[in-house]
Amino acid sequence: MLGSSLDDETATDGSQDSDTFRLLVVDDDLVVRLVSRVALEKAGFSVTEASDGYTALSWLGSHRFDAIILDARMPGMDGFSTCRKMREFLEDDPVPIIIATGQDDDASIDAAFECGATDFVAKPLNWKIISQRLNSLIRARNIKKHLSSRSFQISSMLKTSSEAMLVLDRDGVIQAGHQIERLPSVIGQTFSAGQCFFECLPSHCVSDAFKTWKTATPTESVNKFVLNYDLNNTSFTIQGRFIAGVENEILCLLQDHSEAFVSERRMFELAYTDTDTGIPNEKQLVSELNLRLKNDLETGRHTLVIRYSASDLSGFEPRIGRRGLTKLACAVVERLDIGLDGFMTALPRDLVGTPALIARLSDTDFVIVLSGLRTIEFAEDLAEGLARRLSSAFEVDGFSCMIDWNVGGADSFETVSSADGLLSATAYALHSEPESLGLKRVRWFNAELRNTIYKDIELERLLRRDIADGVLEMHYQPKFDLSGLELIGVEALIRWTNTELGFVSPAKFIPIAEQAGLIVPLTHLVTERVFDQMVAWREEGRKEVPISINISGIHLSTRTIVEELRAGIQQRNIKPELVELEVTESIMVDGVSKALQNLNDLRELGIRVAIDDFGTGYSSLSYLRKLPIDCLKIDRSFVSSVNSDPTAQAIARAITTVGHDVGLHVIAEGVETAEQFEFLKQIGCDSVQGYFTGRPVPSKDFATFFDGAQLDQWELKNPAFG
Repeated sequence: MLGSSLDDETATDGSQDSDTFRLLVVDDDLVVRLVSRVALEKAGFSVTEASDGYTALSWLGSHRFDAIILDARMPGMDGFSTCRKMREFLEDDPVPIIIATGQDDDASIDAAFECGATDFVAKPLNWKIISQRLNSLIRARNIKKHLSSRSFQISSMLKTSSEAMLVLDRDGVIQAGHQIERLPSVIGQTFSAGQCFFECLPSHCVSDAFKTWKTATPTESVNKFVLNYDLNNTSFTIQGRFIAGVENEILCLLQDHSEAFVSERRMFELAYTDTDTGIPNEKQLVSELNLRLKNDLETGRHTLVIRYSASDLSGFEPRIGRRGLTKLACAVVERLDIGLDGFMTALPRDLVGTPALIARLSDTDFVIVLSGLRTIEFAEDLAEGLARRLSSAFEVDGFSCMIDWNVGGADSFETVSSADGLLSATAYALHSEPESLGLKRVRWFNAELRNTIYKDIELERLLRRDIADGVLEMHYQPKFDLSGLELIGVEALIRWTNTELGFVSPAKFIPIAEQAGLIVPLTHLVTERVFDQMVAWREEGRKEVPISINISGIHLSTRTIVEELRAGIQQRNIKPELVELEVTESIMVDGVSKALQNLNDLRELGIRVAIDDFGTGYSSLSYLRKLPIDCLKIDRSFVSSVNSDPTAQAIARAITTVGHDVGLHVIAEGVETAEQFEFLKQIGCDSVQGYFTGRPVPSKDFATFFDGAQLDQWELKNPAFG
């Protein structure tokens, strides 16, 4: 990726000269990028380059651009896909995106506009025309943003307040009214479109209201006035204010301050305030955060969100009760408030920005919002300091409550500029893998984490497509009996080689499949392939041996898995005992789970069950004698060190002994050396699998294991095995 032309000041606070527009040029051709930079900078633009879609999205996440020129044909993620992701990222921001391609045809034009492009140009590019077009598109976008921003602010005010609104022209004539029903009906009906606002007021109130009008309109300041009514023997107090609207309009906001208003205001507070602590709840947090982000985006300032997520507080309820939980939440807020106030007071005034906001996002999550910040250099110290405050025990009704906290932070310059995007970024940070942070406990959303998210999203998209297309392949690894060195089983292993990514490790795509809800269709693909392979080997006259299939807890908990496997076996006339399911220990521990019920039903069909990676999880010996299992697999982490670690030797020997005592077959996985092989044979392990006895291979290469060629290879290398 070539260097950006953004200077240090732009990269820091997002400021720019009013006459200089920032462009992002995305093209995999270095020559095209260089020519683009020269032509566009000559036309007065500031240019940033990206060589592919992923880099462009990374730039877009950390900087703001006035327009984007995007090449349609790029390796990896093409311009159309990049444009679509950019629109998702930008949400409502109408940044002009021009797609350039050498294919000036209807299909390319349709594809460009379908993915969200603003305009379409054909190569070779005419830079004079493009420069004029860019200036026009950017100015149109800025005007649209300004109008949209004002409209959004007006809409937000109406949603989160109890005010009615009159739209007035510069002469004070009422053009329209909104939410007039929020005023007493006897007053609301006096305001009609086409009338002068001041002619609708009680005579004794006109002077003060008009003075406020004269002060507000030229300066766009917000000044309040009061209207006092005495109608039908009832007194009403209405507070009003004027603010600048859109396209030379003036907005008059009116609010009922009489007794009825007090009740309505109480209802509003209940809807937008956390009842336990009195601080803003999720609804008010999202509303306020969106407004702050809009303002900071326009001024190039930072909005910072720090999220403190507690361990499950409900665990304290048996000791301190429901009222105690409320006191505990208030104590948390008090510590945050005192610590935040002390820290911010000590900062120079020009670093403080907008007053801080403390909100409660959920029962366990508390959020601090700092906005209008010129710099966030102090953020690390603030977050760490507050985390230390919260780590001390809370005393509630004589009980000491220690709470474990996870802390995640996000800066608006590093993520999507919306409340949902910023809060999601803190969630990603909270659940990201902790780095070597020393005494630090705060994890921040950053470019590296953002790129990981983008890669995971792209990986999920490609995985979803390749599962649907049946692209993934099966490999098979042999299992051998240690006493007779005979083939006694096979493990089926899924492998994925993508046309764009190449080989993808199962350790990478299996977790993605589980998170994205793809593990069930993936496992269904595996079982269908395995069953078909069993039939193919049977028709070739091969020896029939059990084939193991790894089943996730998610799939094993579905309602249909028993019927799916039953149907697959019956349709192909497969002996049920030739099918073995490998499950993890966690499934076995929950004795009332749906997964365990399904496992019992599958065992009744005759299907075998093996516990995979035994010894690394719960390893409760009690379930070995009462649950439906046939086999234990000693985890490779023990096997790899049985010749050097006495503890690993003892564990392997204990698993073998216990397994035999309860009538289970014991197999060791991950066997890679003759020394490991010999040790397992000495302790009485039943069978082995691993690179030493045979790597996973495609089905077409598995014939050598049926024919015993691998055993001959052992005998040549190790005559003692003959």
